[in-house]
Amino acid sequence: MRIQETVTSVFLQNLKAYEGDKHRIIVNEGGTGSSKTYSIAQLMCRLLLADPNAGLRITISRKSLPTLKRTAMRDFFTILTNWGYYKASFHNKTDGTYKFGRNIVEFVAADSAQKLRSQRRDILWINESNEFDLETYRQFSMRTEQKVILDYNPSDEFHWIYDMVVPRKDCLLIRSTYKDNPFLNASLINEIERYKEIDENYWKIYGLGLRGMSQAKIYNNWKLIDELPLDKNVDRFYGLDFGFNNATSLIEIVLYDDNLYWNQKIHESRLTTEDLIAKMIEEKIDKNIPIYPDPSEPEKIYLLKKAGFHIPMKSKDKALTDNKVKDGIDYCKSRKIFVTGRSVELLKEIKSYSWKMKDGKITDEPVKVNDHAMDAARYGSFSHSKKTYVGFA
Repeated sequence: MRIQETVTSVFLQNLKAYEGDKHRIIVNEGGTGSSKTYSIAQLMCRLLLADPNAGLRITISRKSLPTLKRTAMRDFFTILTNWGYYKASFHNKTDGTYKFGRNIVEFVAADSAQKLRSQRRDILWINESNEFDLETYRQFSMRTEQKVILDYNPSDEFHWIYDMVVPRKDCLLIRSTYKDNPFLNASLINEIERYKEIDENYWKIYGLGLRGMSQAKIYNNWKLIDELPLDKNVDRFYGLDFGFNNATSLIEIVLYDDNLYWNQKIHESRLTTEDLIAKMIEEKIDKNIPIYPDPSEPEKIYLLKKAGFHIPMKSKDKALTDNKVKDGIDYCKSRKIFVTGRSVELLKEIKSYSWKMKDGKITDEPVKVNDHAMDAARYGSFSHSKKTYVGFA
């Protein structure tokens, strides 16, 4: 198989480790834009196509199916298409598999370790593996005959991967940053390097690819769930953060047993207000349920109200607007938060949502980067709790 495509040093390191006999486990730890996911997807495509008669079974997994589809799976099929090897007849979308000769790639969401007990494979790739718990990883790993490949941004200060996997003699740790990706465009490089001025910890994780400091994280009181509570009597409402070049984010919120449940409904950039209304109708947003949007966009709010959505506008309470962001965060931190697995961008944000670091000290101001879902969740949660519509942007 001869395929002409540019690759990074990250791909070459993973290929060398795969072809060698020394390492069973290959761990990719690094910052954003380093090409980790794309490079490993290139390797998976290469292995699938190299020998059609090998009978190779490859599993590609992430915590939930929506995140898998939008990340590793998308890259895998983009690469196959670019190489001219994608055929719809080989792709069983129902089973989540792609066959090439006797080789097969299966895409598996790790909903629970119990589902994995009968599955065996030759090669395992877990994308964003720090989302997994140790037991699920063990169920995957013990049924993998050859190589296990993990990748993640090191946003956790403490994690079982650091303690249970990386120290193993048969594990190779490959660290990478955006500087390992010569194909990254200038605007993304500038965005990443801007982290230096925004927050020390954010730059450390996403710029330098080094492990973060959990004490700067804002929300440590959250857990991943599959679905929102099914009880019809729950208190349900929405938070909305407007954007255009930045993402517009609509978060469904449930208050149940005094706990907060967050579920991403819309998170998309370049939406006009008309586009947003169309998407809200498409998502079947109930017009009787309260929506608490960013109050700094009165024209957009007017159009939403005109379209029939329920926005409980009330006079602002000055006492509530004092130290508004910190108060909203404190409210959310005072409850348990549960986030659905389909909330792709919300999950990314909550893991990295941090207090600014200045001169090595934590401030009371959050880092204003990739926080649109966080803002929407906070608007809704805190505003609804006060029964008064107040701006918290």
